[in-house]
Amino acid sequence: MTDRTTPSDTPVRQNPRWFFLLSVAILGIIGIMAVYSLRLNFPPIRSDGLGYYLYLPATFIYHDLSLQSIAEVFNNGHIPDVTPSLWQYSGPALWEDSTNYLIKYPLGEALLMLPFFFLACIAAFVTDTPVDGFSPLFQYAAAIAGLFYAIAGIAILWKVLERRFRQNTILLAMVGMVFGTNLFHYATYDSVFSHVYSFFLCSAFLYIIQRIYSQDSARYFISGGALAGLIVITRPTNGLWLLFAIFYGVDSLHALSDRLSFWKRHVTKVVYGVLPCACVISLQLLYWKIITGHFVVFSYRGEYFNFARPEIFNVLFSVRKGLFFWSPILLLVIPGLYYVRKGAREFLAPTLLFLPLNIYVISAWHSWFYGGSFGHRAFIESLPLFAICFCSLYEGSSSLFWKRFMIVLTLLCVILSTWLMLKYWTGVIPFDGTTWDYFVKTFFNLTSR
Repeated sequence: MTDRTTPSDTPVRQNPRWFFLLSVAILGIIGIMAVYSLRLNFPPIRSDGLGYYLYLPATFIYHDLSLQSIAEVFNNGHIPDVTPSLWQYSGPALWEDSTNYLIKYPLGEALLMLPFFFLACIAAFVTDTPVDGFSPLFQYAAAIAGLFYAIAGIAILWKVLERRFRQNTILLAMVGMVFGTNLFHYATYDSVFSHVYSFFLCSAFLYIIQRIYSQDSARYFISGGALAGLIVITRPTNGLWLLFAIFYGVDSLHALSDRLSFWKRHVTKVVYGVLPCACVISLQLLYWKIITGHFVVFSYRGEYFNFARPEIFNVLFSVRKGLFFWSPILLLVIPGLYYVRKGAREFLAPTLLFLPLNIYVISAWHSWFYGGSFGHRAFIESLPLFAICFCSLYEGSSSLFWKRFMIVLTLLCVILSTWLMLKYWTGVIPFDGTTWDYFVKTFFNLTSR
């Protein structure tokens, strides 16, 4: 299998990648400043984001994974379940009869945020401000970390797409994926949530998978294994992404036979990949063992999957959180899948396997709307696949009319999504519970007054 490599055919001065990344960075910083200076939301480390973050101060500042020390400092020795506080909705709860608080969220995001946390520690020490893990320096370091990983994910995804598509096609797709969906929102307003971290990891995983099967270097197996482990311990349901390691480039029974032969020839390198994956996942198992006495626990106590009654229609189309309702540009994934077989055939089999399974798993979660969010946040890590479908559709169309139609449609979706995002930021669109009547009634309102 050979790739149509386009970067070498395009002069650096004509490559829009860096201009786009710089634009996202500038707009992202402006967005973060607007959100928190205007107190549209505060603090950055809150809700689910707090649950993912707690590992860092507990380990490196308070040296107490039980969270008792942090609870003593901030909450008079306890962590209330529902009262407004630092801990609201963060999820830690006492484990059975012990004095240990269990963080229900996995620790992958904390590992990725670690460099920014250390920089905040150094800055706090140098400026003689509290090194407590929650002062303003730590808050804004965490917010910027999410924006950084969103931009890094975009940059890596661009490299993935470059192997198959033209620069202008990728630029159009990126404009649509970043600003025509809720990705920019989760890179700014809710940047401490796990979704942009997962977006980065999944983009990087696709990049490494491409290299594994084109160059089969041991370093790519090792990197791929580490990324696979981080994907699992950042959002465990994203373990479905491992399908891409198995079925990438498999488009026939003969190709499947070749893939099995490939693994046999490179069994040592496969082991190189499995070891770092196991080491990364073991960090989560070790944490559970320390807190609960068990290596494996279901930390989301009281929550569950209902695989017998998945809310597929609501997840995809409802006004409450429907994926296509809030990000209609993603409807292009449907015709785009047809053109993937021509434009990026190596992605066809794993995508056809992953997308239905991912929709099913997301729809089966008891809280199918995933709490307070702008749009449906559980699909942000799937945006690399939607970008591939978008690019395939655009370049697969031989009609100039349809190409222009896609450009206009993308711009309209960007305008719509940006407008809705600003309404969410200003509180017109509630965190949850939007109805059709309310959506229509307040469509042109930008303030709740």
